[in-house]
Amino acid sequence: MRRLVLYGLTIFMFLGCSRETVKVSSALFKDAAVNSKYDYLIAEAIRQKYVGKADQAVALFEKCIEIDKNRSVPYFELAQAYAKMGDSDKAIRYASRAANLDRNNYWYQMACGSLFVQYEEKDSALVYFQRALYASPKAMEVNTILAGLYSEKGDISKADSLFMILDRAGALNEQMFLVMISGMISNKAYTAAAERTRALINRFPEEVKYKALLANIYSEAGEGEKSDSIYSRIIEDDPNNAESQMLVLINLVSKKKYEGVSVFLGSVIKSQVIDRERKVALVSELNRDSAYIVSQNKTLEASLLLLEEDYPDDEEVLSIRPEMYEKLGMTGKAIGRYEEILSKVPKGYFFKERLILLYAGSEEYEKLYNLASAYSSENNRSIIGKVYYAIAAMELGKYDVADSELNKALILAGNDKQLKLQVLSMLGELKYRMKDFEEAYKYMEKALIIDPDNIMLLNNYSYFLAENDRELQKALKMTEKVIAKDSNNATYLDTYAWVLYKSGKIKEAYGVMRKIFEKSEENDPEILEHMGFILKTMSKCNEAVNYWRMALEGDSSKEYLKKEIELCGGEKQE
Repeated sequence: MRRLVLYGLTIFMFLGCSRETVKVSSALFKDAAVNSKYDYLIAEAIRQKYVGKADQAVALFEKCIEIDKNRSVPYFELAQAYAKMGDSDKAIRYASRAANLDRNNYWYQMACGSLFVQYEEKDSALVYFQRALYASPKAMEVNTILAGLYSEKGDISKADSLFMILDRAGALNEQMFLVMISGMISNKAYTAAAERTRALINRFPEEVKYKALLANIYSEAGEGEKSDSIYSRIIEDDPNNAESQMLVLINLVSKKKYEGVSVFLGSVIKSQVIDRERKVALVSELNRDSAYIVSQNKTLEASLLLLEEDYPDDEEVLSIRPEMYEKLGMTGKAIGRYEEILSKVPKGYFFKERLILLYAGSEEYEKLYNLASAYSSENNRSIIGKVYYAIAAMELGKYDVADSELNKALILAGNDKQLKLQVLSMLGELKYRMKDFEEAYKYMEKALIIDPDNIMLLNNYSYFLAENDRELQKALKMTEKVIAKDSNNATYLDTYAWVLYKSGKIKEAYGVMRKIFEKSEENDPEILEHMGFILKTMSKCNEAVNYWRMALEGDSSKEYLKKEIELCGGEKQE
């Protein structure tokens, strides 16, 4: 909370002082010592800045510095420009230079301090804010910021003196008071925090939230009984007050007393006193608590249904319930809810993305194909749409569509190495399925240039090579590299064994396969099939037939195994 308060105030100060800069600049232009070239360049630079030509403005401000390194204006203007561009190093460097050249300029000191706060250099920020205070002792803004910074650092006495100045000036609002108390709690000054809060309660005895704050201070101080006593009195004094219920509910959640939450949750959600933002924040917090949703998901579900009734078109509200289903592993319910939402909220891009991922995870490729196709068209620059459209097309045998979408995705990936790696790997797999093996290998090689140690890529590439009896030594080196990094993955072990088998190293291949089956009861049809072929080569036909039969049970499309079973002396398969 403190960080948000400080950040908001200081950024406003930095970005909000441009007009004052123009005033300073105008005043400086009148100085008789300013030569005409500098005068022209600074005026033109500011003009370029205000017409939105940032690059031209930056170049002109830099030329001003070349002419005269002791003028603060161009440094300050460059600091603002680089801050907007996200170049923190240059922004701080130029702001510091401007502030040091003109130490009595309140705006420069505030701007420089705000940048240091933004970039988490609080000690440096203090220097410039103190200068700003010296330049303008009565400015409430800098008093507020310094009070917050000292509070955060744990310098309670300095923070307190500034908060008192603000209080006497009538400028100590609720947000600043909470910053003060938060700083005290962070530094374990519980007695002082409690004393200040009790004084506030005496001033505003009807404000229940201050009583809750006092209860929280006691809780932080380890005085649980005092804390619980205050919350009990809060609800006893006005059991039907929604604000009181909300505060007690938040306390119960923080203490993981989930059973009590259901007593108040429905009432709080129905309340017209509690605004939409607080309701959404509450249920979102509950939805993030995995222990709560496991034990109390029915209560939360009922409350979310009530919230949806009040906000039927609110996409943030609508997203919470299916998200809960996802977290609980209720994929079917999540899919059903997202489909229901999209029937009422046609655009719903967030819901479409979630549904795309769930369709893919559930291998519902027809639905994925239709949704990702439409989404890809609606969002032509979305790489997610292209990739998942391609995945669905591949699984449905629509290879031309997959090829087209993946090539579009490759363009959209731009210079993002990880995205390019994934798309190139997928193109390699696609070309392999299309039996365009040379192209498949080319894409795999391109992907390896980006990440030569990617074990999934190495595994897949070596398997493709082994399947076609190509470059088996190269394939073997790649699989050995994979196993050196992960010797427990059944898929990687299977590939390693298959490459050994294809290389004629049958006993070694069998030894690797044994490890897979010793670790678990493997039922992957591909692995079962491979074990069968290895056993057949070792003249263990009866065992081979057993593995092939299990592979057929898992994947009936492996029709060719029926012939292998017959040739190996097994009964003819229907």
